[in-house]
Amino acid sequence: MRCSSLIRCLYRKSGQVVLVGAAMLAVMLLATPVRADILISPIRVHLDDDNKTASVILRNPSKGPRTYRLEWIEQRMSEDGIYKQYKEGEVVQHSVASPYLRLSPRQVTVPANGNQSVRIQYRPSADMKPGEYRSHLFFRVMPELSEPFSVTEMSGGEGITLKLNMQLSMSIPVVVKHQVSELPEVKIIAVDPVPATAPGQSAQLAVTLQRSGMAGSFGKVVVEMQAGPDAPVELIGMAGNVSVYADAAQRRLVLNLRDQQIPVGAWLRVAYEGMEEYKGHIWDEKVFQNR
Repeated sequence: MRCSSLIRCLYRKSGQVVLVGAAMLAVMLLATPVRADILISPIRVHLDDDNKTASVILRNPSKGPRTYRLEWIEQRMSEDGIYKQYKEGEVVQHSVASPYLRLSPRQVTVPANGNQSVRIQYRPSADMKPGEYRSHLFFRVMPELSEPFSVTEMSGGEGITLKLNMQLSMSIPVVVKHQVSELPEVKIIAVDPVPATAPGQSAQLAVTLQRSGMAGSFGKVVVEMQAGPDAPVELIGMAGNVSVYADAAQRRLVLNLRDQQIPVGAWLRVAYEGMEEYKGHIWDEKVFQNR
């Protein structure tokens, strides 16, 4: 799930209202804790030729209503898992799903402590080519119709008050597979320790996945350890919701492990295991001894 902020920030002095500059906003955002007061489930939608409808539930646990306009946007993912929206006029490098998707409703108001359902319907066309299609469903907050989830006031002296109202917009990926019967192939091609950069930092592993095939993968990377021959096998690290899309060849991620150090001689297992439509499938695993 991706979040962006829409900010209304005003100076009030002697009845005058002045917009605050971007630099000051950046400083304020760094100093202000941000919490999401809208919950979306699921955070990824998968549709195919046998499952053409899905529902997304928005939950508003806050004390005020939130109104969102639903839109489709296109984003690419970097090798490190960072989403970036395509700019206007930029060529999209993946097959776009939105022309084959219908939303109902297109604007929702979620009451305080209430839920709202959004229905997504997949309608394939006769000329669709086999493959994986993707778009992001963007929930654009309507600030004039929504209660801010965070309000911060700071006094600057001489009667100046800074009021910061935060409004969050969010997006989730919607993945469509059309006439795709074969599973993608994903290999773990590298597992490397990451040097600590601060005292007391937990051990980390950098894992690189390599994908091939018509479709993308979705799952979790788990790290298990057996410290000695008679020791139990323990889960010491996990990264969930790991996608390698059909337009990507590789994905690299860094996992924080439970322990600050891995004992010499301990056995480690690193595996990429399927989730949702791939649940129960193991693409690849590496077992090795820490030297």
